[in-house]
Amino acid sequence: MKKCNKCGTVNSKDAIFCENCGSKLSGVQSSDTISDNNIDNTYEKQKDDSRIRSKNLRRSQVNSKSNGLRNIVVTVAIIIVIVIGAVSLEYFKPNRQTENSRNSNSTVVQKDKSNSSEKSSSSNSNSYSESSSSSEKEISDNSEKLSVSTLTNKQNAASILVYGALKADVPLFKGNYELSLKNSQLYVSLVKLNDDETEADETPILYELAPGQMDSSCGYKLGRNREVYFYSQVKDTPGFSRISATTQDEIVDYINSHHLVDKVNEIANNTVVNGE
Repeated sequence: MKKCNKCGTVNSKDAIFCENCGSKLSGVQSSDTISDNNIDNTYEKQKDDSRIRSKNLRRSQVNSKSNGLRNIVVTVAIIIVIVIGAVSLEYFKPNRQTENSRNSNSTVVQKDKSNSSEKSSSSNSNSYSESSSSSEKEISDNSEKLSVSTLTNKQNAASILVYGALKADVPLFKGNYELSLKNSQLYVSLVKLNDDETEADETPILYELAPGQMDSSCGYKLGRNREVYFYSQVKDTPGFSRISATTQDEIVDYINSHHLVDKVNEIANNTVVNGE
């Protein structure tokens, strides 16, 4: 039997540590008792094995968590790809149907247009010829539109006369317009004015239309920024008076948009300007 030197507990002869306090026992050892060195080595080995098992367990747990997380990520990615593929398929399917329908409708429309064109071409050749002539004439008119920057004095006088008669609705301009059409000629006389006869926004020249051809005279003055001022003078009344105003740009736009370019050029070609 072995008695513990620390707590006095009697232990069996094979005991290495005290059953009560766990202290290492000492005393006479039998021949079959394991040496202290072997016991220590066995104890250390058990502690190392325990540490190794603990490390392996933690590593296994970490690997398990890592594998679980990786599996979750892969699963989520696969689900996203499947969802995107399904949505794309549903999206492109109606578009493909719409495109096919559109192509089919386009083919039908083209066939209808082709048949209609053939019928129109065979039965209305004269009408087509007139339409072509009209289109060519319209293109020609567009290419001959007036421009403020290139107006001659005669074109300017003729365009102002036409605008005053048709757009501004000035009676004296109407009379001169009708007279110029009747006689196929327009008379314009340039009258230089004194400072007291000229407004601050005008140039000192009066363009008198058809002087001596009517009981009453009319004319216009040009402003310093493309303005046009309409003037009139009743017979036996001294001086001219301003009756309305516009701009050269507005006059040219009106002539071009109302297809009066040919009329203006016709009058301008038969215009006589005195005092240039």
